[in-house]
Amino acid sequence: METTQVQVAKKLTDEHVAFLENVMMKGGPEQRDYKTFNQLVNSLDESGIEELRDILSPVLNNTETMHGFAYSKPFGYAGDFKIIDMIYENKVTSDPRYKNWDIWWNSEYASRAVRNRKDYFINICSELEKKSEGPKEVLVLGSGPATDIYEYFVKNPDSNLTFDLIDLDENAIEYAKEKNRKFSDKMNFFRINVLRFKTHKHYDLIWSAGLFDYFKEKHFIYLLKKYLPFLDENGEMVIGNFSSYNPTRKLMEALSGWYLNYRSDYDLYKMAAEAGVKGEQMIVNKEPLGVNLFLRIKKSEESFIEFREPISKVAEYSVN
Repeated sequence: METTQVQVAKKLTDEHVAFLENVMMKGGPEQRDYKTFNQLVNSLDESGIEELRDILSPVLNNTETMHGFAYSKPFGYAGDFKIIDMIYENKVTSDPRYKNWDIWWNSEYASRAVRNRKDYFINICSELEKKSEGPKEVLVLGSGPATDIYEYFVKNPDSNLTFDLIDLDENAIEYAKEKNRKFSDKMNFFRINVLRFKTHKHYDLIWSAGLFDYFKEKHFIYLLKKYLPFLDENGEMVIGNFSSYNPTRKLMEALSGWYLNYRSDYDLYKMAAEAGVKGEQMIVNKEPLGVNLFLRIKKSEESFIEFREPISKVAEYSVN
């Protein structure tokens, strides 16, 4: 069956059903189906999504597939350490009945952005390493599989960075420990809610890849206020957050039940300002797709002085 142009529709038509059944027979959408399939999902209301899920139930309930795993949530929550690691690895099931689904999943914006986010973190660590000699401390909030740290150490086995990693999920910690067993002397794990963590240490870098996507604005601001004092005098905090621009949003929600708090550059600047951060202390970066944003905050008030003009739009929110 050739792909068909999908018009905006609340429910599935007979033509849509035929298209989806054909996609299922092929083990998932082929590349020529991507546009039509994505348009179809994006056009549906809640009742249409329920119809869609019913047709796709064999794949949605199969944890051997990427979005089947994400939809089933075997660890009880969306975006767990295992699905993130599978995205990092571009996992594709060997079962031909579902193989195309994983290929499609890994080609979508969100998956590519998550892999870009990992590379962004590795580059941040490399930049930190080059700044000066001597040991440097990194705190990771919501560490998940710690694949990013593993890859960093593989590339930099003589690194002088050490990592404190916080995650509430004991399974995530055990998984990360096993993955990083060769580098265990450079890593400390803490099983605790980030809202309750306490320390007397000061860090050169505080990093969070995707944890803040799940926090409401008040908790986001609270955590900035809580963790900024843990920075060293020349330290930096970098917080990742999915952008309001995410072409994969409806697909994530409809096919995986994966909901995030999406934010714009402006939202991140505003919340940082409400946490007491001055304009010259912050800047927002993004990975190449623009799907993941990174709020960067320096402890020193002069750190981002060269960016004063681009971020002057948030001056009205500055807290004196």
